[in-house]
Amino acid sequence: MEHIDRPVVIGGGAAGLAACLTLQAAGMSPLLLEASDRLGGRLRTEQMADGTRVDVGFQVLLTAYPELKRWVDMSALEPVRFVPGARIHKGGRWRTLADPRRRPGTLPATLTSGIGTWADRFRMLRLVLEVMRGSAEDVQSRATSGTALDDLKARGFSEGFIRDFLQSFFSGIFLDKALTPPPAQFLYTLRMFASGDVVRPAGGVEALVHQLQGKLERTEVRLQQRVVSFESGHILTEHGADWVAPQIICTVPSLLDGRPPVRWHGCLNVVFATSERSFGKPIIGLLPEAHSVTNFHFMEDVQGAEGQGKLNATAVLEYGQNVDGAVLAMQSDLRAAGLAVGEVLWKAHIPEALPAMREVRPAMAQPKISEGLYIAGDATAAPSLDAALRSGRVAAEALIQSKRSTTP
Repeated sequence: MEHIDRPVVIGGGAAGLAACLTLQAAGMSPLLLEASDRLGGRLRTEQMADGTRVDVGFQVLLTAYPELKRWVDMSALEPVRFVPGARIHKGGRWRTLADPRRRPGTLPATLTSGIGTWADRFRMLRLVLEVMRGSAEDVQSRATSGTALDDLKARGFSEGFIRDFLQSFFSGIFLDKALTPPPAQFLYTLRMFASGDVVRPAGGVEALVHQLQGKLERTEVRLQQRVVSFESGHILTEHGADWVAPQIICTVPSLLDGRPPVRWHGCLNVVFATSERSFGKPIIGLLPEAHSVTNFHFMEDVQGAEGQGKLNATAVLEYGQNVDGAVLAMQSDLRAAGLAVGEVLWKAHIPEALPAMREVRPAMAQPKISEGLYIAGDATAAPSLDAALRSGRVAAEALIQSKRSTTP
C-alpha cells in the first residue's frame, strides 16, 4: 500500500486535464490516473488504413466556449473554420441556410432556401438576440428543466422549420433526435454558435489534448491504470496497485457508489468512399428526410488532399442497435439524397458519447461529496466539452479552497 500526500485525479479526459491544470496553478503536483494508453477520453483522433486522420465521433470545437478560451491556444491548433450554417437536402435539391451576420454572401441563398417561413426567420433572429444578452452562464441557468423541443414549439417555430433545420442540426450536436436536453442547454449552445466559430484542428481534435498535456509540468501521469474501486481515500486498480490519498477528484461516474447511474447517448461514425463532388467549402450537410444519418461532411472540404474521396457521416445509435444494420441504413440515407457513396473505409461505435441529461447546470454547485472526495465530468453539469472542462476546474478549486481552510 502506497500513501500519496497529494491530490489524485481519476480519469484523463477533458475534466481530468482541467482539474490537474487548476491544481498546478495553485502550486500542487497532482497524480493523474488514466485507464487507457493515452489521455483525452472521448477526444480521440485515429488514422485510417491510408493514414487519413479521423476524429472518433466527429467532433468540432466551438471557439466561443469560455473554458476553451481559458485553457487552449486556438490559433496554435491551426483550426479549419466551418461555414456557420448547413447544406440541407430537402425535396430533391440542396439548399443553404447560414448566418448572414457573419457570412453576408449567404443571405440570398438563405432567404430563398425554402426552409421555414418568414416568421421562423424573425423568431430565429429574436432568439439569437435573446441568448446574446447577459453572461453565458446566465443563459445556461434560465430554463434547466423541460425539453428544448417543447420550448421551441412554445416559441412558435413552425413544425417544418423545427424538423428540417433545428431538429436536424442539433440532433447531431446533442446526439438526441427528440431534442430532449433542457432549453437552457439548447440556448447556451445556440449562443456559442452565434458568437464564435465552429472549427476542427488541422491535426484532429486530439491536437487539443496534446496541447493541454504539454502543460502538465507538475503533474505525474500514469497511463493504463484502471481504477476499479475507491473508498475513504483508498484506491485500488485492476492490476493490483493499492494507494491511499487524502484528496481525490473522480471524473469517472461509474466509480461513484450511491449516485444515480448516468444514461448515455451513443453514436456511430462512418467514413464512406465517395465519387461525389464535394461542397467546395467546410460545411455540415443535413438530411432531414433521412432515417438514420444526423449529419455529414466531405472530408476533402476540411482536410484537403488527405480527405479526397471520403465522406464522414454520423448517426445516433443507442444501446442494443445493430451496428452493421445501422451502417446499411446510413448508406441508404446518403444514396437517397443522391450522394454516390461506396464501401466503408472506417467506422467507430461510441456507446457512451454524451450523457443524456434532463437537467443541466453551469457547474456542480457542490463538487465535494464527502471528506476529501470531489466529482467532475460533463455528466455532473451539461453534455458539452465546455461543461467537462469547467467541471474539472470547479472541482479542483473546491479542493484547493478546502485544503487552504484546513491548513494552519
